[in-house]
Amino acid sequence: MTGAPRKKMVVRYEVGWTIGLGSFGKVKFAVDADTGVPVAMKVLDKATILNHRMLQQVAAPPSPSLDPSTLSSSH
Repeated sequence: MTGAPRKKMVVRYEVGWTIGLGSFGKVKFAVDADTGVPVAMKVLDKATILNHRMLQQVAAPPSPSLDPSTLSSSH
C-alpha cells in the first residue's frame, strides 16, 4: 500500500527541507499549520549541545522580540 508521504510535524509546524547546516544543527523550512505562515526552524544536535555544555542557553525561554506573533508583517 503506497500513499502520499506523511508530513513531519513538530508541535504545530509542518517541517520541510533543510535550508542550511551549521556546527550545532540544521535550519529547516517549516510552515505554521494553523496560519500557513512560513518560518525557519533551527534543529539542534542534542549531543553537540551537551558536549559544549550549552544546555542553559538552549533551555532558556525564547526572547519576546523573536516571537513570530509579535512581529509586524508590514516589511
